[in-house]
Amino acid sequence: MDRLANLIDPVPLLDLTTAVCRWLQDAHEAAAELQRARRGGPRGDWQNNTSFGVDRYQYLLATAGSLTAEIPDLQVDPAFQSILLKLPRVGIYQFQVPAGPHGSLGDTSELRRELLTGIDDHGLISRPEIWLGGRDRLFLVWNGSEEHGLTGAWIGQGEMLEKRMDWEWLFSVQDVTGAVGIPRQTGPLDPAIFELSEPMLPLRPRDPEEGSQSG
Repeated sequence: MDRLANLIDPVPLLDLTTAVCRWLQDAHEAAAELQRARRGGPRGDWQNNTSFGVDRYQYLLATAGSLTAEIPDLQVDPAFQSILLKLPRVGIYQFQVPAGPHGSLGDTSELRRELLTGIDDHGLISRPEIWLGGRDRLFLVWNGSEEHGLTGAWIGQGEMLEKRMDWEWLFSVQDVTGAVGIPRQTGPLDPAIFELSEPMLPLRPRDPEEGSQSG
C-alpha cells in the first residue's frame, strides 16, 4: 500500500480509491437501469447477452473525464477507444476480470496484450510507450454484475503470462475505501409485510353538541 501511495503522490490514496470505486459502481448502476428499460417494451424485450457489458463500458468511456473534478492532478486519455488515467508518475489502465484478478483473462485485444505483457520492441515506438509517455504502469482490475453491481476492485503491477496476470503486487481497493459494491434489491418484496395488522387510529364518536356549537 505504501508503494502505491508513493507512485500516485501527490494524490492521496483514499481520494483515488474512493473516486474510482464510485465511478465503477455508477457504471454498473447506469447499465442496469438501461437493461430494465429494454425489457417489457410494447414490442417485447430487446436486450441481449452483451448489452449490459456494452452499456457499462460506454458509460466508463464517456464519463471518465468527470474523475478530474475529484482528482485535479489526474488526466484522462481515451486514446484507442480505451481509458488511461494519467498521474504524474503512473498511467492506470482499467479493465474487467470476470474470473477475478488471478483467473483467466480469456481473449484479449491486441492493445491490451501490448499493455499487459510489457514487451518492448526497440525497433519501433509502441502504442503503450506513446500512451504512457514514460510513466509506470498500474492496472485497475474489477468485476461485477447487473444484479450485484461492483463486486470487486483491485490495483497492482504485473504482466500477463498465458492469459493470466502474474502480479508483482496487488491489493484490494476496498481494503482502503470499504466501498464494496452496493447490492440491489432485485428479489420480490417480503410477503410478511402484507400480513401486518393495520395500525389502530385514535378514533372516537363525534359529540352531537360539538356539531351544533360549530354551526
